[in-house]
Amino acid sequence: MPMSEFLKIASYANAADADHLKAVLQDHGIRAFVDGGDLQTSLSYIGSALGGVHVIVRSVEAEKALDIVEELSQESHEPTGDPWYCGTCEEVVDAGFQVCWSCGGERSEVEAAMPAIAELDETEEQGSLLEDSDEPLPDKEHFDEGNPYASPQAKVAGAERPTGVNEISEEAEAMLVRAWRASILGITFVPFFANLYSMYLLFAALRESTQFTSDGNWRFNAAFLLNLLSGSVWGSFFFFMFRPPAA
Repeated sequence: MPMSEFLKIASYANAADADHLKAVLQDHGIRAFVDGGDLQTSLSYIGSALGGVHVIVRSVEAEKALDIVEELSQESHEPTGDPWYCGTCEEVVDAGFQVCWSCGGERSEVEAAMPAIAELDETEEQGSLLEDSDEPLPDKEHFDEGNPYASPQAKVAGAERPTGVNEISEEAEAMLVRAWRASILGITFVPFFANLYSMYLLFAALRESTQFTSDGNWRFNAAFLLNLLSGSVWGSFFFFMFRPPAA
């Protein structure tokens, strides 16, 4: 079918917003298509250079679709009240949503009374304050009398705690995902540059944390090996292509 029969009615920075509009339009009987969603998701680290995600409809339904987009835009700027509680999956959903973002149930079908928030007993609160006040004060010998503004070097019970194991960093895991994707680009479309960027992300992730999840370890090793393989393959290719002819 010719592209002239389709019109772009909205553009978004991510595929989730575009898919949401597509679902709303289909609920109103308008067939919509999302263009660029998979590319934007897989190459999200590039940013806005890809041009965003577009929602496309047939030209005969474009006017009706634009009216729905306008209504959604107005609703998003209106006060929506308090959040509501989904009794099916026990999730608190923002008032701007009429569908539970966890189980997908309609608000009219799954909404339940908001559970009561547990309050701290006054006696327990006072007891915890008394326990905190029982901690010993630093001895006088730990004060620097020559500098009255220096903080005391207190040796109190529990002050020395063992160093915990290096925790898994979400930022480091995100770097490994980007490094894995860049290594794939390096071996297919953008050799050397994408591989250098991938190696930079791998070392940046190591600086952030030395402990990763099982998926993170797999991405680290796979990206590292792909970068080595890409460098070897493309390096050999350019060497044999541009080497000087034998005398």
